[in-house]
Amino acid sequence: MKKKNVKKNNNPGKKPKKGKKIFYEERSHKQNKIYMKKSLYETPEEKEKKEEDNQNENNDDNNDINDNNQENLNESQEEDEYEEFTIKLSMLYFDQCDPKKCTGKKMERLGLLKETKFSRNYGGILLTPTGKKICSIEDHDIIATKGICVIDCSWAKFNELHLDLHKIETRSLPFMVAVNPVNFGKAFKLSCAEAFSACLYLGGFEKEARFIMDHFKWGAHFFKINEELFGKYKGVTSQDELKEIQEKYINDELARKQKRKESDGLGDFNEEMNKKNKKNKNKKNEDNKEADDENEENENDDKKEDEKGMENEDNENNEEENSKEEDEEEEEEQIDFNMFKNVKIDEDDFKK
Repeated sequence: MKKKNVKKNNNPGKKPKKGKKIFYEERSHKQNKIYMKKSLYETPEEKEKKEEDNQNENNDDNNDINDNNQENLNESQEEDEYEEFTIKLSMLYFDQCDPKKCTGKKMERLGLLKETKFSRNYGGILLTPTGKKICSIEDHDIIATKGICVIDCSWAKFNELHLDLHKIETRSLPFMVAVNPVNFGKAFKLSCAEAFSACLYLGGFEKEARFIMDHFKWGAHFFKINEELFGKYKGVTSQDELKEIQEKYINDELARKQKRKESDGLGDFNEEMNKKNKKNKNKKNEDNKEADDENEENENDDKKEDEKGMENEDNENNEEENSKEEDEEEEEEQIDFNMFKNVKIDEDDFKK
């Protein structure tokens, strides 16, 4: 069968088909740029202003409009629906995680960030666990002009990288709870996407922060769980205030947990159960030790019995060898005696 010649469309100007997901609609088909849909990320205040402006325009424009003017208005409205995502996001990737589960790698595939190499002259904000300051609204200008970079590695092995960060503006993130499937519900263990969105939100880029998280199924829950924290951190510029808010929130959460246990009547019960569990563990350990000692004794006894058995076998073998030698000697003696029996002796020989 002959294969049919299929013509490939290599026309870069052709617009791709729209998909169900958001990022397919927002990607530019002519340039390597990404656009955000304004209607999805408008604040309540912006929506109110839009409604007022539309009402005023409708009241002013009561006369009929020509077809050409209508087309121009429609084109301007379509252009206004999308806003370009201009913040530069980058990532230092050290291949210490599963690329299939890595949110940074997914963002790279979608064109939201670029993987780069470490440079001492980087002018943007570098997110590290040992940052000089906590991200705040003061970083707005740096984020807008130079961007944000994330280090994708295990924080336990961060010191092994030996990066020279003296000249770089390093930042850390305040207390937040992760929502990603790998570290769900764990504090401070944010994924790359969560770190980017948190830094953008605290820096005054709320739309961009939500835009990034909309590319993940679980992204919306990140803002729901940390809604109270974002409300407290938002607009705070002092580092001391941010640290106080963080410590107070942690202490309040611990106090709430204790009150819940007491209100449910489970505080004393949990303590008793913990004590019982400890006792049971100790008993199990003691029983295991006794069992190990018994096994060692049994092994020693078995060894001794084996040694005794070997000695008995040696003695039996020696006895068998001795009995065989005696039987051989007896046989030799009997043969000699028979030889004499066969000899004939006359009485005349004795008389002589």
